[in-house]
Amino acid sequence: MDQQTIDAVAEAVAERLLRELPRGRLPMTPEYLTAEQVAQMTGFSTKSLEAYRAKRQGPPFLKVGHSVRYRADDVRVWMEAGE
Repeated sequence: MDQQTIDAVAEAVAERLLRELPRGRLPMTPEYLTAEQVAQMTGFSTKSLEAYRAKRQGPPFLKVGHSVRYRADDVRVWMEAGE
């Protein structure tokens, strides 16, 4: 891909972001992730994550009502530790 094409794509992306994002808001990774999001991030199934929770292993989690959430930073640390 030549530089002219790269510049054209970058400009198109920037224009679309400015047009479609609400003013002053940027897309970002949420701090708290669902089990489905952690499964996508780690490659483990949601059932495996459930089994880890039952054994008190795996990435740290918290419950909000009946929902399970994981802090994104905790999941990254757990993955980097190779546990």
